[in-house]
Order: sequence, then structure tokens, then C-alpha cells
Amino acid sequence: MRRSLVPCVLGILLSACSGGDDDVAPITPPADAAQDVTDASAEATPDVAETGSGDATDASAEAETGVPADAMAEDGETAEGGDAGLPVNRCGAAPFDWLPADSMGKVLEKQSKAPHSKVDLTLGVIQLVSDGQLKTTRLPSYNTKSALVRYQTQDRGKLIDATAMVTWPDEAKTFPLLLILHGTSGFHDGCGPTAGMVDAELGGLTNETGLLLALYASFGYVTVFPDYIGLKSLGNPTGFMHPYLVAEPTAIASLDSLRAAKNVLAATSVTPGDVIVVGGSQGGHAAAFVNRFAPYYAPEFDIKASVWDVPPSDMVGQSKVALESSWIKASGSVVSFLTAAESWYGASQGGLTEVLQPPYDTEAVTRMSTECNGLKLTNPTLETVFTPEIRSAAVEPGFGTMPPWSCYVRENGLQTTSLPRKDNVPSLFLLGQNDDLVNPNVERAAFQELCSQGLQLVYLECAGAGHTQPLVWAFDQIFEFVEDRLDGKPMPADTCVVKPAEKCTSTP
Repeated sequence: MRRSLVPCVLGILLSACSGGDDDVAPITPPADAAQDVTDASAEATPDVAETGSGDATDASAEAETGVPADAMAEDGETAEGGDAGLPVNRCGAAPFDWLPADSMGKVLEKQSKAPHSKVDLTLGVIQLVSDGQLKTTRLPSYNTKSALVRYQTQDRGKLIDATAMVTWPDEAKTFPLLLILHGTSGFHDGCGPTAGMVDAELGGLTNETGLLLALYASFGYVTVFPDYIGLKSLGNPTGFMHPYLVAEPTAIASLDSLRAAKNVLAATSVTPGDVIVVGGSQGGHAAAFVNRFAPYYAPEFDIKASVWDVPPSDMVGQSKVALESSWIKASGSVVSFLTAAESWYGASQGGLTEVLQPPYDTEAVTRMSTECNGLKLTNPTLETVFTPEIRSAAVEPGFGTMPPWSCYVRENGLQTTSLPRKDNVPSLFLLGQNDDLVNPNVERAAFQELCSQGLQLVYLECAGAGHTQPLVWAFDQIFEFVEDRLDGKPMPADTCVVKPAEKCTSTP
């Protein structure tokens, strides 16, 4: 096991270790968010690898919506419709309905990956502890097997495919499903963390992503690691930009990856059990919204617990901080979010020129379509990158009234989304005291607001930790929280209490 595993643990869940292939063909986001996408529903044998299998053909028609014009609320938001607060038609975007769930999660392509032994994983953990990169007494209990899969999901009422890594303990037993949601890795196909695993066959020790997933699986979990929509590592081009920090498509693809995992396990001796969700940074945001969407989209899953590591859960608050004073790291994240949100919703009249100054209104699209590992702009400042209108909206309560952009921000914040809450998943809310990307002050207030809305949250802030450290520094505490929930133990007495930063127990 490489000594770089712990830094790449952080990279996988917070920003990818590898930037992916630089020669991946750029994918330009479509002007029309309702553009036809590739139908990936071609038949494939689940237990046979089919690298590059068959051309996918468009076989899905636009779903009927039945949404009356007067269902739209002010600023393009949708008034509640139907028993579930649906149909889906928000922020003035083209209306659509979800397709039936019966074919979602179907495995379209599968590549078996190298197994890992309990012995080599144990030696790896001992090395990490010896090197002072991690403190833990937890050791692997199982050998593991894994497969990279391309699976059926949907987007805006049309069939689409995505990729995920599934890793499981090699024993005939029931194991919980551990959905692991990664941080920012890029914005187009080939930028997903599994891209580096397509050829990772030699001995099972050549790719940190596979090692991390095997390590978690060796503790007694089926790890499910989706790339999200638009970041896939197998199959034909997605056809549009990854909808970065747009809650719905990421939540749906993640839930369908769980369905795909169950299909993979059907050919093994493993029985899938309850669900645990863990995500960092963008993945922390995704974990919160997986909880929110699951009762509507995939009610068959019993999510017992979740961990939101450094989540930008309050998009309004985080965007305000990023736009109100001077350029900071989060300012670039706002550029990426606005660009990706407009690509997905497609609801503005003037496009990115309404929020980004030239040349950034085109440069952002170009760079996001060709680069991985986050957006890098040339000499940015707030005044030269953002229009005065979006900067003014950012400092108004609730991000003002600048449709559809104000709606984009509110709809993708957990406190302000219009999707009514049905979820009540016990969750660990994990922050880093010195985080310079996701503002801790904003998220402390968000924690209290979410608790006031009825969520069951336990607060943990790692003293001295920056953006990438809490997930490792709280390694043992995360598993203790998860396992207590799996065992049916009640939430601790300090639930919904903001506590001072503390030295997390796995801090080196």
C-alpha cells in the first residue's frame, strides 16, 4: 500500500487525487437544458466485462408533465404539486417527470477489479499508523472484491448512464451498504475518481481509490462509490456538463448507484443490508440531499445514518461570503456552481452574461469543459469576474430576487430548498475549525437552522483542521457514530448542540 493513501483519502472525498486524463475530449454544455441525451439502456450481461460496449441509442421520449402554468411560484420556483411536493419543475426550468424506477440501477457494463486481501490491507493500516498519518486501532476483517459498473439512471425525465465502483467483503453474510460521495473532481466525463481505475488491475495496489474502498469494505461494508452524472469513466459521452452542486441530479444518480450495487451483489454470496451515507465537501452536500430525495425517489432504502463532512449545506450563506468582500477560494466554487446550474436548469434569458463578466462568461465554460480538479481562472477578482447584479443579489436576504439565479442558489441549499422534508436520518455534521473553503461560521449557523427544522444532527468540529482533514482526523468517531446507529442506539444527549472545536480522536 502506498504511503500516499491518506492524502488521497482526502482527495477522493474532497477533491480528486488524480486530475484524470488530460486528453479527454471536451464536452460543451448544451444551450437547451432539455436537449436529448444518450439512452444507455442497451442490454449488457451483468457479470461479463464489456469495455466500450455498443453504441447507445436514444430510446426515451420526453416525459409528459401535466404541470399547469399557474403551478409556478414567484422567481420561477414551483408551488407544491401532488402528494410528494412534485412534479419536478423548479426555477423556471423546462418541466419534466421522473421515469419509473423499475429499470433504474440496471447494470449496463461491468469490469471486475483486483481483489484485496485482509493481510495486505492490515499491513497498509499499520504502515499509516506507524507513519503518523492516522491514529486508529481498527483493522480489516475481510478480504474484498470489487467491480466498476456503468448503470442506468435518469436526468430530467430521460434515460442516461453513470459509473460507480462497488466493493464488497468476500464472505456469505449480510453487510450494510456504505454510499461514499466524493468531493469536487471536475466537470466532464473522465474527471470522476473511478477514471483512474479503468486499468488498475496489477495486484490491486496501484490505485488509491480502490485501496480506500477496499479498506472500508474490509471493515464489513459494501462500499458504493458513484462518479455522479457527467463524470463517468466508461461508455459514450454524457453530452453535457456535470451539474456541480445541483442537488437533484447528484442525489438521483447516487441513489441509483445503490440500486446498481444490489444488482451486482445478486451474483455474489453477499446480502445487502441497511444504508449508510458518507460524503465530503461536494459529497457532504450530496449526502444531505440523498437523505432529502430518498423518500421521494428511492423509498425502498432504509438510511440508518449519514455523515456530512465539511458540507456547503447553506448555499445562500456560502455564496454571500464568497461574493461580498474579496476573492477567496469559495468565489471560484460559486463561478463553477452558477455555470453548471445554468447548464442544467437552462432557465435564464441572457445566460452567463447575466452573472459573469467577459471573458469569464465564456472562459468558465471552456475551462470546465476541458479541465479536472476544479476551475482555475486567470487573475480573478470579484469586480472583474462577477456582474454588479449578482454581487448585489448576494448581499440581500435570501440571495435577493434575481431570477432565475436567486432560485438556483436557494433551491440547492438544504435550508432553503422547496422540496418538503420527509427525511429524518440521524447524521453527523463534521466541520474543520480552520476550513478556508467551506466557511465554518456559515455552517455552524446552518446546523442550528437545520436542527430547528427537525433534523437529528450531531455536531463535531475538529480543532486545527482545514478543509481536507476532518474526514481522517475523525476516522474512528465516524465509524463509532455509524455503528451506534446500525446497532439501534439512541442519538447522544448533545444532539443539536453546537460544541467547541475539539481534538478529534484520530488526529495524528
